Order: sequence, then C-alpha cells, then structure tokens
Amino acid sequence: MGFICHLIAEKALKAVIASVTDEVPPKNHRLIKLAALAQIDDELSDEQIALLAKLQPLQIEARYPSYKERITATLTTEYCKELLAETEEFLCWIKSKLEK
Repeated sequence: MGFICHLIAEKALKAVIASVTDEVPPKNHRLIKLAALAQIDDELSDEQIALLAKLQPLQIEARYPSYKERITATLTTEYCKELLAETEEFLCWIKSKLEK
C-alpha cells in the first residue's frame, strides 16, 4: 500500500510538471524534488510536506526487495489507512491545481 501511495503522489506531481513545462517529466522518484520542479513546493502545507516525507522511503519497498521486510514492519493497517486518506487528499489538491 505504501508504494502505491508513493506512486500516486509521484504521478500527480509529474502531471503538474508536464502541465507547467509542456515537457516530459524527469525520471525521478524524489517527491520533494518533483514538487519543486512542478513549481508548487512553496504552496505545500506542512502536512503535505510531512506526507511526501513519509511516502518517500516507501518507493524502495517495490524497487529494492532487500528493504521490504524492514519497511513492511512499519506499515500497519492503521498507518496504511492514514497514508491512503492523506494521499487521497493530496491528489484532490493536485487535481485542483491542474484545473486552473
């Protein structure tokens, strides 16, 4: 679940980058860096920055299986529900940026 939330945030940020720059977004998985490239890093709330920081290490889960056990131990059902709710809220915010 953590990897999927990271992927949602990453693809949403890349959609903003494509919209702002009319270019293909870079092959980068660092969410804060992508927010800067999307030119929205100064608009992020403290909660959104905290979410991106929580999601960042979770992309390792699928890409580097040697980390899977350590990361999976932190992903309780409650924590995953929290991440999913926060990611959904972040996605709605990003969609509002794209509608402008």
